[in-house]
Amino acid sequence: MLSRIMRGVLTRGVPVLLKQPPRKIADPSLGRTSNAVHTSGFRHKDDKKNDKPSALMLQAFANVESKEKETYLDILRQYKSNNDLRRGHVEFIQVALTYMDDFGVNRDLAVYKVLLDVLPKGKFIPNNIFQTMIMHYPKQQHVAIDLLCKMEKNCVMPDVEMQDMLLNIFGKHGAPLKKFWRMMYWMPKFANLNPWPCARPAPKDPRVLARLAMSKVSSVDVQTKITEFETKDIQDSIEDTWIVSAMSSLQERLLQTQSPSSPIFVEGPFTVWIADQCIDYFVLRGEVRKKKEYEDIDDVSDIKIPFWDKKEIIPAPTVHEQDDGTYFAMCATGTSTKDSLLSWIRCLQKQNPILNVIPVVFKVSSFTKEQQYIETEENKNEMVHTKD
Repeated sequence: MLSRIMRGVLTRGVPVLLKQPPRKIADPSLGRTSNAVHTSGFRHKDDKKNDKPSALMLQAFANVESKEKETYLDILRQYKSNNDLRRGHVEFIQVALTYMDDFGVNRDLAVYKVLLDVLPKGKFIPNNIFQTMIMHYPKQQHVAIDLLCKMEKNCVMPDVEMQDMLLNIFGKHGAPLKKFWRMMYWMPKFANLNPWPCARPAPKDPRVLARLAMSKVSSVDVQTKITEFETKDIQDSIEDTWIVSAMSSLQERLLQTQSPSSPIFVEGPFTVWIADQCIDYFVLRGEVRKKKEYEDIDDVSDIKIPFWDKKEIIPAPTVHEQDDGTYFAMCATGTSTKDSLLSWIRCLQKQNPILNVIPVVFKVSSFTKEQQYIETEENKNEMVHTKD
């Protein structure tokens, strides 16, 4: 009977799929063999003892007392030595990246290499085209990209050794290696384009930073001279601090032509950044000078005969004469107080005697942002109603 049915099926050209009964497994434990392989069920007992949980290592960055580079590297070494299988390496790297600023290692290339070395080698390399298309081990690749983005944010340029490390970890088709190549293309182009270069790492001395800040702010005039004063050299000075002043010869001539009847103002503080450090500075500004409308002498759109067109030649305004006023000098002090600014004006009076005649008004904003109220009966009644 079966031969007749098969013969009729073959003559019609229709394929037949015969269902086979499921195979019975004699030993139930054999069905869990493949699962045990993928979950590392055949690990040695000694490996399980040495493989400590990484939860304690995640708290090591927060519980440590001295936050220094050597302490940070010791935590990384302990994690590598106590965790042979590198369990929880993604979470460990994420926590380590967040604490790099606190330990002051966010600009150290060697520390980034040691942190990248936490990832296992060879395991995340795709073996076929399908693993490459679906981004083999995405969490590990994303955490490596976060590490490279941290380097890019802190202006740390990678080197060839880091490229070899990424090749050994993710292979040539990994997304972190593509990020590395983009960084190596763009970062060298912008590495030395800053017109106000600063040493790396940036100096911590506020006096050196103030001198760099004044040279940066006053770079519009190449004749600017930066002078340092000590308030202890001024008679009747209250504070003992330093003053870094910037003033050019052109600004001195503008100050000499200032009318003694119109006051000048000491304004600030304003903010300027030197690398990752913030410096406050103050300016000595006068009022806007009323001048005749300036005409560009190089403009040839309306040429007139000079024999019949008698006009006064008006010089062009200087770079210090802006729309909001005329700037005479700038400074940064060690305390940024009114007493130090008063000593600054007295230091400038030695070279600019006209400051003894011109009235100087201090318009210095306070650093405290809390609102202060005068206690009156009305305010007390309002406070009582609000409490009720």
